Amino acid sequence: MEERSIKIDGQEYSYKLRRKKRVKYIRLMIESDGSLVVSAPKTYPVFLIKQFISSRWDWVVVNLAKMKSNPSILHVQHSPSQIKKYKEITRELTQRRLKYFNQYYQLSYRRISIRNQKTRWGSCSSDNNLNFNYRLCLLPSEIADYIIVHELCHLAEMNHSVKFWRVVEKTIPDYKFLEKRLKKI
Repeated sequence: MEERSIKIDGQEYSYKLRRKKRVKYIRLMIESDGSLVVSAPKTYPVFLIKQFISSRWDWVVVNLAKMKSNPSILHVQHSPSQIKKYKEITRELTQRRLKYFNQYYQLSYRRISIRNQKTRWGSCSSDNNLNFNYRLCLLPSEIADYIIVHELCHLAEMNHSVKFWRVVEKTIPDYKFLEKRLKKI
């Protein structure tokens, strides 16, 4: 990752440029420390990257202000000992809740991983591995359950089709309400 800068309205701003072989599209993110990160294909020209950042500058300003006024749980930094403790709690929580909810689904998964993810609450791999953010244990229990069920249901449907949401709805009928609450956290 390389440090770069861009001039917007006469002011110099820094950003990190991450070039990847497999990335097809340019992407702009704000990290938990407030730094701007651009992911781009290996051969994407710098002048187009700067045009992209400039075109999204209003979004950057709004979201930086949101982060400062109302930091998300995802953006809170924890010490290594806190992370270790939260990972243990989240592992126990996810194992217990997966066992409970899987009574209704009877789906098989291989491995549960608890990770320090900056932008995701969970994911399901094509190898049937379930991954969860260690911060899951810091969420209200009904939202944690929603995330756990959401990832479990990806074992049945690896997309967000109507069919997928019907599977989720089987045990989390108010998933739309919980999804909205999660977006505000």
